Amino acid sequence: MLRTIIEEAVVSETIDQSTEIYPRLEEAFDGLKWFLAHSPESGEILDDFHWIYRNQADHEQNIPAILVIYTFDESRVILRFIALRMPLIK
Repeated sequence: MLRTIIEEAVVSETIDQSTEIYPRLEEAFDGLKWFLAHSPESGEILDDFHWIYRNQADHEQNIPAILVIYTFDESRVILRFIALRMPLIK
C-alpha cells in the first residue's frame, strides 16, 4: 500500500538548508520517502508510536547518513524529525 508522506516543517527546513552542502541530498531524501511510503514498518519501533529509520552515508557521492523519526497509519507517514551526519572516514 502506498502512503502519503507528510513532512514536519523542521524536516523540510533541514533538507532545504543542507542541499548546498550535500548537492545530491534531495535525491537521497526522495528515495527514502519513496521507501517509507511503501514500507514504513521496515524501520525500528522506538516506543508505542514513533519509528526510526537510518540509511548509510555515501562518501563518494557526498550524501550524509539520514536518520528520520516518523509515525504512520494506514494512509500516511509523518516525518517528525530528521538528522543528517557525514561520518568521518577511518
